Amino acid sequence: MVLLRQLIVIGLACYCSAFAPSPIQSTATSSSRLYMSTEEKQKTGKKEGYVPKWKKKATLAEITGTAELSPEEKGLVGAVPITFQQGTGEDATLIKTSAMPGQPLKLVASQAGQYIKYGCGKGECGTCDSLCNGKYLRPCVDVVPTDLTPDPETGEYANLVIQVKGTKAKVVSSGKFFSVKSFFMGFWNNLLGMGGFVRDRRKAKKNYQDRISQEEEILRRTAEKKRKKAAEAAAAAAGKK
Repeated sequence: MVLLRQLIVIGLACYCSAFAPSPIQSTATSSSRLYMSTEEKQKTGKKEGYVPKWKKKATLAEITGTAELSPEEKGLVGAVPITFQQGTGEDATLIKTSAMPGQPLKLVASQAGQYIKYGCGKGECGTCDSLCNGKYLRPCVDVVPTDLTPDPETGEYANLVIQVKGTKAKVVSSGKFFSVKSFFMGFWNNLLGMGGFVRDRRKAKKNYQDRISQEEEILRRTAEKKRKKAAEAAAAAAGKK
């Protein structure tokens, strides 16, 4: 009965705390508005009723309208045309730019707006491995190949395609503070926790009782040995007299 009462009290406390207004939530919501973009709502594909807290901000290229400009119009000059390819098939994204032989690929990708995930930055971990002409390059340390041969007729270099790894962003649902499912799951977790407390308490109580019984048995045997020694000593003293 006592355990049942405790579970009922915990359930009521969880219910009240779930539906009570949270000052932390309101503070986070008000502060997040400062970072929200003024663009239209993006198509997130979420179910109806989903209220996102954050929205993707527009990049500088999207704000200024320079995303669709050619490398020459952006001020990027070079003899080797380079195309960064991310993904395959219809989902592939292509970013075209130009660079000079021997120019660091990391700098070329950064200027072109191509995101590459780096790890150690020393060319050891292989996080930034990219495929170019059947060979793997590491843009963190490698440069635009210097052994390229221009076309003898036009004098231009062939387009250099660099396939970079695709990146996947882990989407976390950050909508409402709670839902009906989260409320029941929280109550269920609390119920499991209370059950675990009761189970562990029973085990601990049994271990305590076993330890106390062992100590009492040791004390009994010790007292018995002392009585035997005292009786033997008394008998030896009486025999000497």
